[in-house]
Amino acid sequence: MRGARRAWDFLFVLQLLLRVQTGSSQPSVSPEELSPPSIHPAKSELIVSAGDEIRLFCTDPGSVKWTFETLGQLSENTHAEWIVEKAEAMNTGNYTCTNEGGLSSSIYVFVRDPEKLFLVDPPLYGKEDNDALVRCPLTDPEVTNYSLTGCEGKPLPKDLTFVADPKAGITIRNVKREYHRLCLHCSANQGGKSVLSKKFTLKVRAAIRAVPVVAVSKASYLLREGEEFAVMCLIKDVSSSVDSMWIRENSQVSESLALLLLV
Repeated sequence: MRGARRAWDFLFVLQLLLRVQTGSSQPSVSPEELSPPSIHPAKSELIVSAGDEIRLFCTDPGSVKWTFETLGQLSENTHAEWIVEKAEAMNTGNYTCTNEGGLSSSIYVFVRDPEKLFLVDPPLYGKEDNDALVRCPLTDPEVTNYSLTGCEGKPLPKDLTFVADPKAGITIRNVKREYHRLCLHCSANQGGKSVLSKKFTLKVRAAIRAVPVVAVSKASYLLREGEEFAVMCLIKDVSSSVDSMWIRENSQVSESLALLLLV
């Protein structure tokens, strides 16, 4: 038995050695098959002027798909080429080519327009103690002093800090409740002049500091048929942003049958 076992072990080792020498092991995946698609022009950023042509070409052995993203909006193109005959400021954004394997390459295009320095998305919401993004990406990355400015020349809160990104906008760090309804502009210096974006009004959602306290005026009632029933619900909440309703098993009670009081 031992002799037979040794013989099998020897044959197994010999077979492995032959596979290594003859290359008969499982085929490895070609590095080319794992490569992301190539984009021409081969650069991470491209700057064109309004009215110029945008021509992007994606190269890959298989089929590809283009995705264009600006201000959170997406559009797609299933051709290898993405062509814009006359570029506008709204063509500023990130162009991504993705192949069949899910690998992708990207190029960011700036379309300089002297009449439109900022792309803006006015709704501005922030949650207390979190960051808030002011969506005002630039169409010209070569401007200076990209910043935030208070409306009508009013100063911003002294403790307000932010980080500017020409491709995304300006992120306000650690939003405070006191910033609620703060009016501001994105600003930058272009050609020696200060340029302002449309105004933004920050709406801050207060952080929950404590669980709301809910109570009713009386826990139980004994009524005769036909008698009127009324109960008061009292809700104490520090954030004043609580939605509430009366419910009973398998149904929702009409508001006319109950009284709700928020304090």
